[in-house]
Amino acid sequence: MDTEYEDDDHLSDVSLDEEDEELIWRVFYSSLEEKTRDSPLIDDGSEFSESDELDYLSDISDVDDPELVSKYKELKSQNIGNLNEEEKKRLIIANFTDDQMERFESYRRMTVNKPGVKKICNGVLGHSIPQNIAVVLAGLSKSFLGEIITRAFEIQERENKAQLILDIDNKKKQKLDILKNLENGKEVEVDDRKLQYQGDVQKPLLPEHIREAWRLYKLENSGVFNAQWRSQGDADGKLFR
Repeated sequence: MDTEYEDDDHLSDVSLDEEDEELIWRVFYSSLEEKTRDSPLIDDGSEFSESDELDYLSDISDVDDPELVSKYKELKSQNIGNLNEEEKKRLIIANFTDDQMERFESYRRMTVNKPGVKKICNGVLGHSIPQNIAVVLAGLSKSFLGEIITRAFEIQERENKAQLILDIDNKKKQKLDILKNLENGKEVEVDDRKLQYQGDVQKPLLPEHIREAWRLYKLENSGVFNAQWRSQGDADGKLFR
């Protein structure tokens, strides 16, 4: 046990091949460098007041797309206060990148089966709902599905990065064992396989990703009902039947 603990302490001192180091930098650190480069706090000759910096950071603090941040910064400097909502929407769409436009068009083309939504609602409520209510619920379902799927892709990415971290630790342990065996004069077999990041190949979502996304959604949204019956006030009647 003590030997394993000492080996873990020395893993940070073990260096990998250049290709492996480049992969690690690309997966874990390249996005951080892009954010730093696009940050308004860097002195690039432009004038940015302290209040502008605070507003800017609060507006895009949760945006991970450097190109979108750059477009937002450009639009922020323009006078768009006199535009109505429709004109602002057109302006944003006009500044989409090809990838953003493709995702936007895919989202617009996706539809939720309105008869299916109406059938589920009728079964839950015990009576038929109007067609316009079914249309509204279908729109809300589309938005909800988009949020769950986006979160599931984030979970998949974190899973891929976690697997890469495990592979890095295993490779460093193997290299440490090889160095120790060479010092003791033992013959060793060297594994020349390079590290691979599973996120470089787009794979479909698995049911476990969807389940984890739903679990996190329920934890982060207190308004989501648990999967159990609720009583209506002090009465014995069920709120949902």
